[in-house]
Amino acid sequence: MQRAPAALRSFYEGISAFELRVSLVALTLASFVVTALAVHYYRSTRAAYTMLVFASVMALNALAHVAFSVIFRTYMPGLITALTATLPVAALAVTPARRAGWFQTNVYWTLLPMALAIHGPVLVLFVRASIGGIRALSGTAA
Repeated sequence: MQRAPAALRSFYEGISAFELRVSLVALTLASFVVTALAVHYYRSTRAAYTMLVFASVMALNALAHVAFSVIFRTYMPGLITALTATLPVAALAVTPARRAGWFQTNVYWTLLPMALAIHGPVLVLFVRASIGGIRALSGTAA
């Protein structure tokens, strides 16, 4: 992690492996809830768009794992899952939607900015808030 950019190192500083794992499990559960709601309201344009944004966030996350592995010349945890599951699933979600013409072309141009916003600041806030919750529940200091 010494070669990682300072912003990335500072994000993980002071977070235990256990806290990060619990936070990622909470994030996964939240993703399942979003997916279940979108499936339940499958006729909704908002639900379809939400799933496209979600797939775009997944793809961006997978590409980040690949990029960090290349940049740091080392295996990054999650790389194998990114290549074998996350990228293919994201492609299976976005590609048919585009081919079927679910939305006008200009809507697809909003996916990258949405994915960047969610994968960046929103993800950081979620992870930090969930770790704060873990620490509050366990009675440990920040």
